[in-house]
Amino acid sequence: MSGESILIVEDNGIIALEIGELLEKHGYRLSGTTAYGEEAVLKAEENPPDLIFMDIELQGNIDGIETARKIHERADIPVIYLSAYADSKHVSRAKETEPYNYIVKPFSERDLLLSVDLALHRHRVDKQLKEAISEKNRAEKALLQANNQLNLLSSITRHDITNQLAVLQGYFALLEKNTLDPPFDEYFQRAQTSANQITAMIQFTREYESIGIKAPIWHDCRELVVTAIKKSTLGNVLVVNDLPAGTEIFADALVEKVFYNLIDNALRYGGSRLTHILFFSVETDAGLVIICEDDGIGISQEDKKRLFERGYGKNTGLGLFLSREILSITGISLNESSEPGNGARFEIIVPKTGYRVVL
Repeated sequence: MSGESILIVEDNGIIALEIGELLEKHGYRLSGTTAYGEEAVLKAEENPPDLIFMDIELQGNIDGIETARKIHERADIPVIYLSAYADSKHVSRAKETEPYNYIVKPFSERDLLLSVDLALHRHRVDKQLKEAISEKNRAEKALLQANNQLNLLSSITRHDITNQLAVLQGYFALLEKNTLDPPFDEYFQRAQTSANQITAMIQFTREYESIGIKAPIWHDCRELVVTAIKKSTLGNVLVVNDLPAGTEIFADALVEKVFYNLIDNALRYGGSRLTHILFFSVETDAGLVIICEDDGIGISQEDKKRLFERGYGKNTGLGLFLSREILSITGISLNESSEPGNGARFEIIVPKTGYRVVL
């Protein structure tokens, strides 16, 4: 036992007092007592206990079974019924609310304490199982979305590569006919640029195909930045990692590439002003926001409009597009929120169900 809190809902004041003293004697905490079902619903909502002892016959307008039903609509709190009735009618109604036990009065101290211990243990196990079915469903949905994205990408990429190959073949045809013509170098350079674009597309396809191949897992955010730093050529730029250890996000296996791309993007476009890249996080009502800021030249208003488009940018234009796609597998979003001229600021927004803190 570890000081779990227990709410006692009992219309007999003497019995409620005896149960309370017994529980406190054995290390449990009382979150409150009441003889009214309506008040029990409010107490369970305002200060959720770890367990509820529920008498079936209560004062007020609703009995213990209806009270338990209303509480379960709002929260997952285990209930142990206390009742002087053991008839099939009461037991059958009680079963509908899935109680963790049904104790008939009068009861012994040993039976009551044993019931508490078993109920708390069973509820912990049930909670762990529910979270593991939850993660499995999220993984399956993420894989399905990844497959749909891959099908779309295959169609788009084939079209783009076909167009670029047509351009390349056209320039080479011109080179064959004009080997002594002054524009020779210009044609050759254009052909080389087109070939480079094809190579970038193929490389992008290879990386994109890896998204969703493995089921999403939990990743330590601080370690993701540490790994990205090791793979980056920073020069005189300092990366400050203020992400707390133990904060994990549920993401695709390629999420490491997102953090690398954010650092790489700052290094490529931060200019001579760039000296620092900072990672930190903020918890909000919507979830966890992981922020990457730098002190470089920033992003123009015009570039902001197309920042995440595939192919847009001074390099291949694939890094930020790929990063957003990787994160979207598990419902995480990526935005840019800086003011022009004040350095870049990217926000990774993780929903509440997509992060946890492991102590």
